[in-house]
Amino acid sequence: MAPGRWLALLAVAQASIRPERIPVLDLKRLNNPDQIEALGRACADPGFFHVINHGVPRHVIDAFEAATRAFFALPTDVKRRVKRTATNSRGFADDEFTKRTRDYKEMYDFGHKPRPELADDDVANHVMDGWNQMPELEGFREAVEEYYACCAHVCEELLDAVALSLDIEPEAFRSLFEGGHTSYLRLNAYPATKNRHVLNDVDLDIERLSRNEEDDAETPLDELDGPRLGVNRHFDAGVLTLLYQDPAVSSLQVNVNAHNDGAPPHWIDVSPVEDALTVNVGDMLQVLSNGKYRAPEHRVLASPPGVSRVSAPFFYNPAYDAEMRPLCTTDEPRYSPFSWGHFRRRRFEGDFADEGKAEIQIADYLLP
Repeated sequence: MAPGRWLALLAVAQASIRPERIPVLDLKRLNNPDQIEALGRACADPGFFHVINHGVPRHVIDAFEAATRAFFALPTDVKRRVKRTATNSRGFADDEFTKRTRDYKEMYDFGHKPRPELADDDVANHVMDGWNQMPELEGFREAVEEYYACCAHVCEELLDAVALSLDIEPEAFRSLFEGGHTSYLRLNAYPATKNRHVLNDVDLDIERLSRNEEDDAETPLDELDGPRLGVNRHFDAGVLTLLYQDPAVSSLQVNVNAHNDGAPPHWIDVSPVEDALTVNVGDMLQVLSNGKYRAPEHRVLASPPGVSRVSAPFFYNPAYDAEMRPLCTTDEPRYSPFSWGHFRRRRFEGDFADEGKAEIQIADYLLP
């Protein structure tokens, strides 16, 4: 066997050697002290866990997945009728950037609507992230709205339990969402690929930029050359992420060495678990917990040849004017206060296009 092929196979094997690092928690038992303690351990390391008995009905998930696949099966010109813009982050995109590199995927974002009884584009429903753009697709709105509402309920329950694991009154977290949370649901479609394999230890953005291989937003996905990731390495910005994974394909990975200074990346699979939803800590929870709980660095592999897949992360975010600061008072604060709305705006600017500068990070607010 050629050395390069052997190293590639070894990298794939190494990525999967510790799947047991991703715990499975029972949401119905999160009033149990042992489960609360297990939740705290999972939030601290690896920052990912699965939840079963989450309460989202099977028929709701099935209808949502069917609507997702139906949308991405539409012709590209039809999907682009609801394309997002620099001033509206809601809608379709096939030109998402992560760490200044194009993601090998299509996506559609749907978010909170302050006045549900009014039209999507009514000025009362224009928020910092924009407004919802709905495709003309029968049953799509109903399926997405129902699943979105279920995700919000699951995250409310989870965050109450997270507060207890930190010995914080749940009301301290709930107050950050007063006036309406600003969460959004992202539908992802990862097309089948050829010759897109990325070696396990490669930092795609560093390698590409070192060769001056800048990406652009105009090149069609199937014409992008070189190794690609479905989504490049990143940390989620919000409080919690609740993820629906395609049960047929494992592509999500977490770098379990991300918070070990000087350690090389070590990527392990976060494989889907039957009837479970996958949860990860976001940057805002890392700040709120004063660094006790840590947002995991993760990425998504491009789909293998002949296989396409979908996924749907729900990003549970506080009110735009909520102040992000450590709520754990047992130690000296590690982060200075900042507005969630400002952080969210700056992060979207980096996702929408390659501005030639690093994305905003919570490390920017670390106290000396």
